Amino acid sequence: MPATLAVTKGISILREYGPPILNTTYKDVAAKKQLPRLQGPAGSHKSGNDPHIQGRAIDIILFANIENERKCADEIVDVFLTVREKMKWLAVVYNKRQWNWAGTEFPRGGDLISQHVTHIHIEWAMAFSATAAWEQDLIDELKSRNWG
Repeated sequence: MPATLAVTKGISILREYGPPILNTTYKDVAAKKQLPRLQGPAGSHKSGNDPHIQGRAIDIILFANIENERKCADEIVDVFLTVREKMKWLAVVYNKRQWNWAGTEFPRGGDLISQHVTHIHIEWAMAFSATAAWEQDLIDELKSRNWG
C-alpha cells in the first residue's frame, strides 16, 4: 500500500524543517548498504498487519547509543508530543519508551527491535492517516528548535 498523506507530508516536512541529519543516510548492517534516515512505506522484510505496510507509519533512524543522535531524537519526540493533539497520531515509540495518543508515556520492552533503540516510530490510526491539517503546526514547532 502506498504511504498515506500523513506519512508523505510528515516525511516531507521533517526533511525540509527538521535537523540536517535527517537528510543523510546510515549504514544498515543487515542490508549491507546505505539507507535513508526517513522511512515510510514498508520494505519487503515487513509482513502481517504492520502499520508500514498500511502506509501509516514513519521511522526516523537515530541510534540511542550514539549521544548526538539520541539527543536529536529526544528533541524530535518532544516536537511530536508538543503537536500531538493536532497531529492525532496513535503512538510514538523510541528508546524503550512509548507514548500513546493522549501523551501518556509507558516503558517499552521486548527485543531490541521492539524497544526501538535504533529509530523513532510514529504511526497514525487509519482514520487520521489520510489528513494533514497539522502541517503548519509541525513546521512551526520544528522551526522553533535549535538543530545546531
